[in-house]
Amino acid sequence: MTNGIQLTDEQYQRVLRKIETTIAQDDFKVSCFDSTFPGDKYTESNCGFCNDEYTDRDMALFPKQFPERKSMKYRQKNHKCPFDERNAPNVIGWGCGCFGKCYLFGHLGEQNWNLSSMREMVKRAIGE
Repeated sequence: MTNGIQLTDEQYQRVLRKIETTIAQDDFKVSCFDSTFPGDKYTESNCGFCNDEYTDRDMALFPKQFPERKSMKYRQKNHKCPFDERNAPNVIGWGCGCFGKCYLFGHLGEQNWNLSSMREMVKRAIGE
């Protein structure tokens, strides 16, 4: 049960399927950005939950302002990003504080992402 600002299980699975489709492409390359600008700190990737392009109107936090504002609803405590390498969520849940334990951003400096491993992470999250 969600409170209106959280993704439903169906929406969560839909995002996972979008991630799966994205990284299955033969020409896929991981892209990550970590803003260090004071007062405007954010991170985004082209294949994780930090990609607002995966947001559909029904999963937008501000649906009346969609598509100009694509912020995704919050994930429930059991909705883990497949690239979050933590073993347990923090007090708030999986959606908060994942940057330090993110597979994608953990390899940002050397940029040696293993696509096969990433595909397996997504399959596990989907439940396959």
